[in-house]
Amino acid sequence: MADRLLGSLPRLFRRMAMDRIRRRDRSGPPVVVAHFAGRIGANGPRTTLERVLASHLSQRYEFVRMHQPGANGGLNPRLLRDWVAMLRQVRPDLIHVRGLQNEGFHGVLAARLAGVPRVLVSVHGTVRDLTGPPTWRRRLLVGVAEPFTLRAATHVATVCEYAAARPFIRAVGERFVGVIPNGVPVPSRPHAARERTRKALGLPPDATVMITVSRLTWEKGFRSLAEALRRLSGGPRPVLLVAGDGPDRPEIEAELRAVAGLDLRMLGTRDDVPDLLSAADLFVFPTLHENLSNALLEAMAYGLPVVATAVGGNTEVLRLGGGRLVPPDAPDELAAALAALLADPAERAYLAAIGEKVVRENYSLDTMLTTLDATYRRILES
Repeated sequence: MADRLLGSLPRLFRRMAMDRIRRRDRSGPPVVVAHFAGRIGANGPRTTLERVLASHLSQRYEFVRMHQPGANGGLNPRLLRDWVAMLRQVRPDLIHVRGLQNEGFHGVLAARLAGVPRVLVSVHGTVRDLTGPPTWRRRLLVGVAEPFTLRAATHVATVCEYAAARPFIRAVGERFVGVIPNGVPVPSRPHAARERTRKALGLPPDATVMITVSRLTWEKGFRSLAEALRRLSGGPRPVLLVAGDGPDRPEIEAELRAVAGLDLRMLGTRDDVPDLLSAADLFVFPTLHENLSNALLEAMAYGLPVVATAVGGNTEVLRLGGGRLVPPDAPDELAAALAALLADPAERAYLAAIGEKVVRENYSLDTMLTTLDATYRRILES
């Protein structure tokens, strides 16, 4: 029976969760249910969670996963029923729901129905930022689901100061517990795999390589990137590595392949993103909206100068140095910033050194874990 109730958890972790349920001892460490959606590498919240569960915090808290493999598409009574039953069995001290949208709505609703005493929602993005004509589903999420998710939580956090200052977060100010910034591992030898990876990719020894790591949707600014690349003139064309996948991949690939002279490598979802970063010379991030991107932080940690749009958390990170900011959806400005750095190896090296320092001092994995631990302790003591 209990194994069926844990059906929403990945198969590999069902036995672990069952063991925890059987030996649950209220005198032990606090039990924290970690809610997440998607698969590893597919989104920032999932990647961040995996780093938390692999850290020393797993000795301080008893983590139980509550996983949703994909989007709901609408209200999912069966998922809610299973999650409520599981939460009543586990009896957690805290549930951490990552994200708003439909997935966060289900996570918070299940927690409230199960009587979980503390519900933390961390905001990683919002449907209200999506471009294009509004659909009825988006109106429902913005007008009903996301406000409910925030107001039904007992505590709310964001991953950047930009999000914390937004009106829909200020509206629940009495629940706000602060910013828990994303953090990434800082390698001791960021370029160790450079030559091996470039050889594996068949890159010319003297090639200047740009890389972007992103979910492949138009929201990430690929149309603007394609237009900017068409505006580059003079000198050899750079190589562009595109790591990631998403619903708009076929159209995005067609748009980029239409750029004359561009050496494009569509790499799909990769498990070796750090190696790919070490093989590149410049990270480009033309997204139309963003909170705080793990991909951006990882690129800087691996010694890449950055050209990114001045949106959301991008601005917070790069105002400390490490790259160039351009307006969103501005191909001329994006092309000018790319051309300047592609032509100046010394400037790239200068920005890269600053970027590594920025991440090490402000956005390292240790910094994130320390902040998360302090937030959990404060909530559990309340």
